[in-house]
Amino acid sequence: MIRFRLYFDKDKETAWLNEMSGCGWAMNGFFAGFYRFEKCEPGEYTYQIDFGDELYSVSDEYRGLMEDIGAEIVALWGYWIILRKPAAEGPFELYTDPESMIEHYTKIRRMFKAVTILELVGLFIEIGCGMDGNMFGWAFAVLIAALVLVCINAVIRTNEVIAELEEQKSGIAAEKNGRYISVLLPIGLLINSGLIMIEESVSSFISYPLHFFAIIMMAVGLVQTMRKRK
Repeated sequence: MIRFRLYFDKDKETAWLNEMSGCGWAMNGFFAGFYRFEKCEPGEYTYQIDFGDELYSVSDEYRGLMEDIGAEIVALWGYWIILRKPAAEGPFELYTDPESMIEHYTKIRRMFKAVTILELVGLFIEIGCGMDGNMFGWAFAVLIAALVLVCINAVIRTNEVIAELEEQKSGIAAEKNGRYISVLLPIGLLINSGLIMIEESVSSFISYPLHFFAIIMMAVGLVQTMRKRK
């Protein structure tokens, strides 16, 4: 069986894989969002997802460590490592203390920040192509803008996880910032302002959807801001 999913939250992805295992489907392959499953006994495997130091590769030392704890490397995709272990062999946890978990999520946050910067560069390039009259430039600009939002949301989510772990580590609740403003608000305003500046050179077929997209971003950003302040 093959299922298509796009996950940018490794905790949700891990929970889904373990849910599938509980239903009798063991994930045994992955490529570009396509998960391949095979039948198994319900709950036969427990899955975990790790973040490596190399693209599509792990060191011999890492492989040896996983073998020592009875874990199998199921798939490598980018820096992500999908692992599983027979549930009968006991709990499967990669990080058991706040300090190691903070280090783990910090690496993930660093990766998402780097990807966001690269996507922003690509966004400005595509906007430039669109302004030169290339209709595909605007289409790709919208797609990249959506990916930028996904990565920004992943960074925000990872920041929240790290903050919770810092609280566990120190035993002191972090002071909440009452002046929190969602990053979606300024980005939506920026896109909307940019469209107004170049409105004469862009057809309504392109500008209206982008304006609508920017308004949605600002609305979502406003909701996030109000929730955080509460």
